[in-house]
Amino acid sequence: MNQILTTENKKKRRSNINKSALARIIRTFSIIMIIFGIAFITQGSYAIYKESKGNNTDNLPLVSISRVNDTINVVVSSTKKIENLIYNWNDSEETVVPVNANYAQEQILLPIEDSVLNIGVEEEDGRLVKYKKLYIIEGLDIKEPTIDIDKGEVAGLVKITATDETQMAYITYSVDEAEEIRIDRSEAEDKSINYVLKVEKGEHKITVSAVDVNGNIATKEKKVIVSAMSQVEANVIDGKLVITVKDQDGIKDIEINLNGLVYTVNAANQKGVRIPPLDIVDGNNTLRVKVTNVNSMETVETKEFNYGQ
Repeated sequence: MNQILTTENKKKRRSNINKSALARIIRTFSIIMIIFGIAFITQGSYAIYKESKGNNTDNLPLVSISRVNDTINVVVSSTKKIENLIYNWNDSEETVVPVNANYAQEQILLPIEDSVLNIGVEEEDGRLVKYKKLYIIEGLDIKEPTIDIDKGEVAGLVKITATDETQMAYITYSVDEAEEIRIDRSEAEDKSINYVLKVEKGEHKITVSAVDVNGNIATKEKKVIVSAMSQVEANVIDGKLVITVKDQDGIKDIEINLNGLVYTVNAANQKGVRIPPLDIVDGNNTLRVKVTNVNSMETVETKEFNYGQ
């Protein structure tokens, strides 16, 4: 989702935070939650709503407050134009983000201690609607899973492994921007999910997302080429270097560096190419051959040999 708000235009106002104020805010918040319960719930969020300016409670802004790893995502939509989105932790300095639209999205980093997040939505008619949410940081899992994407020992197989220190929930994967496939954690697995994916020959982009039970998300992309390696054979015949290249899928191009001289060959998808004899020198010769096949697989062979001594 594209971020509508930019941080460059943010303004800050009102500061003063101290430990006693933090304790007072959290204590008050807890009492309110016990007595009144959750007074306002929007999709994905649990917040207390407080009308602080004006008495009109019609068409209140819709606010979603969710967490991904160590970041809070705040999404606001309203039938009225939103003038400013205001937020702060506890009674710290407020950050004011100009919006001037009916939709706003903001990402806020979690603090390092238990805190109350205050959200204010200021509309064009002057109405200010406030929301609060308490975050207990101690013991909160904010570590995202790790992902490994490796080619298997069998050609065409790709192994996906997702691991989490608490418990995995599921992974999703896609190949070359195709539709995502979801794989849930099995009963036999707890902290990891292992999955073997079969792909066709060629170059592919594998995208994997891993989600743990606490909602932490990690995403990884990797280019995978499925193909056999090319075969390069170089021999000295009658004082010349003869190079033969073979590939079962087809050769795209060949680059030869012989004693610093570079030769290129366009193989036009041939499965076998014999390079015309090349001159070598008396003494030490160095050779590097790079072959790219039709699947974009690169094979590099290097060789050093003496001649005439």
